[in-house]
Amino acid sequence: MLLLAGDIGGTTARFQIVDTEDENRGGEMFSYPSGDFPDFYALLHQLLCDKKIQEVDVACFGLPGPITDQQVELTNLPWRISVQELKRQLPVKKIRLINDFYAAALGIDLLAEQDRCCLYAGNFDPDGNRLVIGAGTGLGVAPVYQLGGRFYPQASEGGHMDFAPLNQEQEALLKWLHSRWNHVSYENILSGSGLETLYRFCLERNKPIAYVTEVTARVRAPEVHRLARAGDMVAVDAIRLFVNIYGEFVGNAALLWPARAGIYIAGGIGAKIADWMKSREFVSYFLNKGTMRPLVETMPVYLVMDEMIGLKGAMLMAQRLVSEEQI
Repeated sequence: MLLLAGDIGGTTARFQIVDTEDENRGGEMFSYPSGDFPDFYALLHQLLCDKKIQEVDVACFGLPGPITDQQVELTNLPWRISVQELKRQLPVKKIRLINDFYAAALGIDLLAEQDRCCLYAGNFDPDGNRLVIGAGTGLGVAPVYQLGGRFYPQASEGGHMDFAPLNQEQEALLKWLHSRWNHVSYENILSGSGLETLYRFCLERNKPIAYVTEVTARVRAPEVHRLARAGDMVAVDAIRLFVNIYGEFVGNAALLWPARAGIYIAGGIGAKIADWMKSREFVSYFLNKGTMRPLVETMPVYLVMDEMIGLKGAMLMAQRLVSEEQI
């Protein structure tokens, strides 16, 4: 039986193939640039052609966006996907679409000890719930409840909650962002494009307008990180602001969904800026919840270092679908 799993990001689409009857095909992983394809169907056609796959028995795809009636319009790509159309165009027998952070939440159970870093110890409760949050191309949030020793993720679009400034610096940021957008969500800040936006904000705040050319303003997120590591103070300020708002958002989400079994920070950005995520400022902003600080203090926070967690979760779901068929 051939299983196909996918974790579809706005930048990169990752896939894994497992053949339950061929030990030599037990977990091959590969990726494609998402932006190279006009739609998901073209991407999958290319994948099946490249891997010489004639038929897939079960497929599960983690996708950025709300899944309704097994169809989705992606939030960070101009793609509309439906199970019905996938089955019409492709040789796949059974398909399940799940939210990308639902997939990441499933993948938590597959993490090795070295795949996570403790940012805040809290008071771990093995019988508690979990919360999975992650900034990447977008900002994902998945509450996870525990029942009978098993964890059940819930899909959400919590990353699109309104940004609430906490101090004068953030108030200035919100005013600056409102000059560009009518609605400002946390995803506008806690994402790859959000880090680029913060760099532009810090650049305009620290340099004369004449200095802020189109070239210097269009620095991409990896370049902001490189500049910060090289000691560029504008880039350092941008990442510091990013990390502080990240801590603030994680604390806000923890008030909505107390997670005594751990808050897990996934997504593509956190692991790349791990040195900054381990800062005291992140924890300070996470805990800064006034009278609710004692509640938030109980919750452990872990940084996920494994970028394949969403893909592993999608494969776990594909395997569960096979098990359900065999019952």
